[in-house]
Amino acid sequence: MEQKLTARLEGWWRDNRVPALSALVFGLLAHAFMMLNKIPVDDDLPNMFNKGATTVSGRYGLELLRLVMPDWSMPWIYGLMSLAFLAAATCVIVRLFDIRSRALQILLPAVFVTFPAETGTMAYMFTAAPYALALLLTVEGVALFDRGGRGRRLAAVLLIAFSCSVYQGYFAFAASFCVILMIRRLVKTDESALSVLVYGLKLLGLLLCALAVYGLAILVASKALGLPLLSEAINEKQSLPLRVAVAYSAWFKTLTRGYFAYVNTAAARVLHGLLLLITAAALTLRVISRWTRGRWLLLCLCLFLFPLSCYCLYLLADNGYIHSLALYPFASLYVLCAVLLDGAELPSLRHAAALALALIVAGNVYFANSYSLYAKLQYENTYALYTGMLARVTSRADFDGNTSLAILGERPALRCDVGGEFDFDRFQLPGVNITDTRQAENVIREYLGFDLSFTDEQTAAAIGQSAEFAAMPVYPYDGSVQKFGDVIVVKFGGAGDA
Repeated sequence: MEQKLTARLEGWWRDNRVPALSALVFGLLAHAFMMLNKIPVDDDLPNMFNKGATTVSGRYGLELLRLVMPDWSMPWIYGLMSLAFLAAATCVIVRLFDIRSRALQILLPAVFVTFPAETGTMAYMFTAAPYALALLLTVEGVALFDRGGRGRRLAAVLLIAFSCSVYQGYFAFAASFCVILMIRRLVKTDESALSVLVYGLKLLGLLLCALAVYGLAILVASKALGLPLLSEAINEKQSLPLRVAVAYSAWFKTLTRGYFAYVNTAAARVLHGLLLLITAAALTLRVISRWTRGRWLLLCLCLFLFPLSCYCLYLLADNGYIHSLALYPFASLYVLCAVLLDGAELPSLRHAAALALALIVAGNVYFANSYSLYAKLQYENTYALYTGMLARVTSRADFDGNTSLAILGERPALRCDVGGEFDFDRFQLPGVNITDTRQAENVIREYLGFDLSFTDEQTAAAIGQSAEFAAMPVYPYDGSVQKFGDVIVVKFGGAGDA
């Protein structure tokens, strides 16, 4: 028994060591800074000791995972767990699509684990590991279905449905991988177009069944809790054709205009363009003289559906709920390129594509580290701002136990924002930015450890409309901290105020 187990482990390591080590090494290169520091980013600040909205957001699986992943935003532990799950997921991807090239076995996991959406996810350590697990469950579900068998297909439905219950955005990975599986069969096997089409319909059945199981669980939870779960997140404002158009528009703008900061520089857009051109050339050389009209039509249909499969969340969710973390499936583009480039007839094409992909990985690593630095500077600037402000508040002679605090106006411009050097406005993340004054209470309580009461919004609004408040200078100038009754008011201003 022990020998069999040892042999199986040795076999697994032999088959998967290259993608696994690549994911771990490049993951550390990209995310070690975030993992080795406690940097509060947006929702990670109020959710340091909980996972935020779970069941009410349709994420009952995230709620269940509290049992094995406690509610502590622990960068090193959950960062390592995330990398381990991502490494396992990339190993499944390499096996699922039978990637033989050593270069692609290294670069595909590297680009997956360094992708900007994962950089954003690592900023939310309270859910980073569960989300990485959801990705692993998704790709394993697709792999089980592809292997066939009634038991495996049932397990595939359940895995993908549970993955949706952890984070709904990863359903698009299942959809895009299904499309890529069809493309792979068309390009790399002798199956007829009809056979591949039937296989594709079975894959569609997998996706619909997984959605049905997930939806049924949401319905049961909604009835049991008496809550209208996901009622605000569903896209009911746009017609289906308009949603499809929005999905395609967003995908192509991500590629060509840097939406969501996935392809965030002109150099990155050139590299992606070259990668796609090389992939198109490899595909053309492989199939141009050998195919029937039916195979060509089915291939064109699959290629047409691929962007929609990556951004199919637009078909279901309200646009206001879609952000960079939810559109991680854009990275399926690299899987498609790897599938079509693996075994390409001209070595020069493979080498050129590998170079372009390596440079994309390098850009992703740079982006991840620059974003971590930016987040660190934001935190330190904000920490220093409120530390100095509280020193002035508590040093007043009229500060006593009945005093509450009101911070009104926009915070002063932080030094790390000057010149736009770290402008990540397109890198849309959920939550309220830590520098926003709406986060002031969380920063003061959770990071400065200062248990000062804050006045209610109605009282603060009334003070903000008074003539006395209008006459106050803005912080940090003398007179910017004054007392109105039992409320000490700090007046912040806009970046252009003197």
